[in-house]
This record gives sequence, C-alpha cells and structure tokens, in this order.
Amino acid sequence: MYYLTLLCWLFIVPLDDVTSKECGDRGEISTMEYGNIRTETDTLRVSQHDTTIFRRVERIIARPCSKPELVENYELIAPKDGVYYLINNDKQQLVLEGKFSASFTYEGVTYKEGNFYNSKRYTYKKNGDLKAIYIQEEGRNKTAEFYDSKKQLTSRRYFNKKSGDTEKIELYKKGRLKETRVYSGFNTYKTIKAD
Repeated sequence: MYYLTLLCWLFIVPLDDVTSKECGDRGEISTMEYGNIRTETDTLRVSQHDTTIFRRVERIIARPCSKPELVENYELIAPKDGVYYLINNDKQQLVLEGKFSASFTYEGVTYKEGNFYNSKRYTYKKNGDLKAIYIQEEGRNKTAEFYDSKKQLTSRRYFNKKSGDTEKIELYKKGRLKETRVYSGFNTYKTIKAD
C-alpha cells in the first residue's frame, strides 16, 4: 500500500503545475502552462459550415463580358483576437490558416478592421485536388503557388508588396525548377534557365 501511495503521489504532484484557461462563449480555446513554458497563440480548428462561428453570405458577382455568378462567402461572426485559425470547408479540406488580428500596423499606419493579415489560403479543383496556395504577409500578397493533378508544384509567383505587381515567376516541371522569369515591366521579363 505504501508503494502504491508513493507511486500515485509521484505522478499526481507534477500535474498540479498544469493550468488551463477557457476563452470565448461559443467554444473552448485552452492554453496549457507547464512551469516556465507558455503558449503565446491559441489554435482553433473550425468548419465554415458551423453556423455558430460563420455567417454564410451569398453574393452575385458581375464581371464585364461574362454572366453574373452566384458566390458564397463565409464571414466570422465573433472572431477572437490573436487566435490562430485552421478553417476547413464542408469536405474537410483546409481553406485558410492564419492568425486573426483585430488591428494591424504597416509602415506606421494602423488598420482597425480585423482580418487575417498573415495567412495562407488554399483553393481546390472540382475533383478535390489542391489547385493553389496564396500566401499573405503583413496584409499584402507575397506568393502564389500552383499545383498539378499529381500534387507537384508547377509554378510559384512572387509579388511586390507595395505595388502588387509580379516580380518573378518560377516554373517547375515534374517538381523541379525549370526556369525563372524576372519581370521588369508588365509583360517584359528576363528568363533564367535552371541548371
């Protein structure tokens, strides 16, 4: 009996240092603290079709020289500031990952509207294969990566943060770099072949 008590005491006492806190009224976001180690960012995995978290908005988009198109968008109802979101669609495919910020400062200008300023957006083909990944840093487009049906990288486009223009495009064949196009104007570029 003495050994059993000692054994239980050894395993239970270290767990007293573990604390958790709950945030939010719709779900439970918890962080664990182990002594001096602290988790700075909570991670929350959610689905776009969860009506307690997202509001579904249908819009009609009309582009010149094309038919009007019905598009579904999902808006966060009550986003949590500083939380890292992993957002899935109804097919359990990752659509967006990033940290939500209620305000953001870029080059001395503070933007008060909440958004995912550092994020990755995933798009998929109709058959479910990954089509592209769009990466944003500091609220600006950084890169766009495009994939083929074999899930191999076909091209990577780099954007200028200030103007949004294409700086360079890397073209891949069978997952290997084939050539790089460095742009000096809208449709003017220099081609660099890979070794």
